[in-house]
Amino acid sequence: MRGDYEILTRLRDRDQAALETAIRRYSGYVAAVVKKTLGDDCARQDIEELTSDAFVALWANAGKLRDDSDLKYWLAIVVRNASLRRRQKSVSTVPLEENLVFDRTPATQAEKRERIRQVREAVDGLEPVDREIFLRHYFWHQPVQQIAREMDKNSSAIKSRLARGREKLRKILLKEDCPI
Repeated sequence: MRGDYEILTRLRDRDQAALETAIRRYSGYVAAVVKKTLGDDCARQDIEELTSDAFVALWANAGKLRDDSDLKYWLAIVVRNASLRRRQKSVSTVPLEENLVFDRTPATQAEKRERIRQVREAVDGLEPVDREIFLRHYFWHQPVQQIAREMDKNSSAIKSRLARGREKLRKILLKEDCPI
């Protein structure tokens, strides 16, 4: 895009007015990418912060961009990746098995494998709908709102099923003497 070439040239010369032009031109689009990536439940503050971060990245990386770079596309990729990282941080990154079975005391590999087996069996013992919700949330890191949408349920029902599932697993694992 001809306008992008001019903006890039001016950004490389550290022209702040060029950054302001890019912000005016693309900030709405960048914010829309954030909202689409994070979903309807994202906070306005997150949208604003990630949008700002994208333009800071543009300022910092302007010298590395090619003359024929499409700024709109480049900004969309940068902000989408940042949004995905933000979403991933908001979801527990510790696998369910480690969350449930590993305490702070050292254990042998055989003990750890046995605990993992017990957790898997406990999850497999859940009702099919509860098992699917549990796996989607804790293994595939899907947000509650996405699970609700895709399973045609409301978010509070998904949260309740997750809570009941955790409680069932806790009881099963305590019954089997699996430290949690």
